[in-house]
Amino acid sequence: MTGSKSYARGALQRASRLLSAGLLLAVSVGLVGCAAGRRAPSAAPHGFDLVIAGGRVMDPESGLDAVRHVGITDGRVAAISEEPLRGDVVIDAADRVVAPGFIDLNTYEHSDPLFRSRAADGVTTVLNLEGGAVDVAAYYDALEGRSLVHHGTAVDHGSLRHLAQGDTSQGLEAGVTEARGQPELDLRRLSDAELEDLVARVERELRAGAVAIGMGIEYTPGATHSEVLRVVEVAARHGASAHLHVRDFEPTRDWDQLNEVFGLAIRTGGDLHVNHLNSIFGSYSSEALEAIEAGRARGLSITTECYPYTAALTFIQSALFDDWESWEDARFARYEWPATGERLTRERFGLLREQGGVVAIHPRDEARQERAVRDGLAHPLPMVASDGSWDGGRTHPRVAGTNSRVLGRYVREERVLPLMEALRKMSLAPARHLERRVPAMRDKGRLRVGADADLVVFDPDTVIDRATFAECTLPPSGIDAVLVAGVVVVQDGVVVEGVYPGRAVRAPHR
Repeated sequence: MTGSKSYARGALQRASRLLSAGLLLAVSVGLVGCAAGRRAPSAAPHGFDLVIAGGRVMDPESGLDAVRHVGITDGRVAAISEEPLRGDVVIDAADRVVAPGFIDLNTYEHSDPLFRSRAADGVTTVLNLEGGAVDVAAYYDALEGRSLVHHGTAVDHGSLRHLAQGDTSQGLEAGVTEARGQPELDLRRLSDAELEDLVARVERELRAGAVAIGMGIEYTPGATHSEVLRVVEVAARHGASAHLHVRDFEPTRDWDQLNEVFGLAIRTGGDLHVNHLNSIFGSYSSEALEAIEAGRARGLSITTECYPYTAALTFIQSALFDDWESWEDARFARYEWPATGERLTRERFGLLREQGGVVAIHPRDEARQERAVRDGLAHPLPMVASDGSWDGGRTHPRVAGTNSRVLGRYVREERVLPLMEALRKMSLAPARHLERRVPAMRDKGRLRVGADADLVVFDPDTVIDRATFAECTLPPSGIDAVLVAGVVVVQDGVVVEGVYPGRAVRAPHR
């Protein structure tokens, strides 16, 4: 997954075009070079396609944290130097951090609007590993040459079990991403023949290069443990991780949801990943982390992730809320309809459930949930992933602000974790999580010679998220430049138009 050759040949022309469009300014962090009337440094014996000059280079793999100059050629890091380098285009990164681009394991609805929103937050690789694709080959074909960022998908267990039951609604047979009609099928247990059909479909999509298996089993309560075990066994045979949104969690009743994950890891020897820990376990996240750590100490391969918000978001019509009529009246006030900002009542919840759409879920105890967020970020195990979707632009602020919120609020302002550790959680850790299944990930999440030039340049003193539920797609402040395969896709916080350097993140396929 090397960079585009056309970028190397046309760097000066593109720089000139962008400068004339007013997108690239010769300010503290602006693209400048020969085309902009500024003489490039000449200390290097040869030139590079692009140079990031004088930034604080931070690499979570080697621990490098020093002022350096980074030379980029053919979409890869070609030099990291204490001395100035000569380049066709130069980014002046003085007083800025230069780090590996962020890798988001958990997003949905892969399309240009989502990619633009995540790129503005410093993300260079966007993956859908909780849901996924129905037709993996079709997913990759649809995005070939049309993607701002690198992209990849799991195979979606929930949609394939619909197909195994004969559901052809909403064009599911030809679907590229997860889409399911007939929600009553989520509640139904599969017959033996249907289970064999499901397993065959999962196997076929893994052979087509799916990165992982996505399993939102809270949303498919009809999926028995035996069904889930069969699917995870297939993943383990292919060296693929299974990313689980675990079953409904009720800590005062039992911990069987997490115990199921332990059982799957023991039975299959595979890699199990628990999605959005703080969203599932809430104020019991620390206890869940202790349990996962105990399992890992006994040799189980279990990982997890978190996001830096206290409110969750999901579809109001999902099976998750099938018992809503039995709720006490006070519970409905925890639910917010993002389209209007209103907190719901019993009557309004029922009407909106018939209509369908996304609903925000606020915690019972905001202070305890905030502690859970801090616990997840402070603990070395959880990676950072947004759980973000586009939802027509009426979505959760995490789709626009996850990484900048970590950097601004939790690193700079509250000192919950050091900057290098935050970078590791957002780049190196997710790359390492996937590199056994997807060898190309060995060149992502690092800032070293030979690595992919997927980079983010940000101001550590000002970076912060700005998105809210009222203005949920506001881009962050302080993300100055983002490079994908050596191509600038974000400049001064603005997404660059007309560039599509993103490449497929895909397992070997046949």
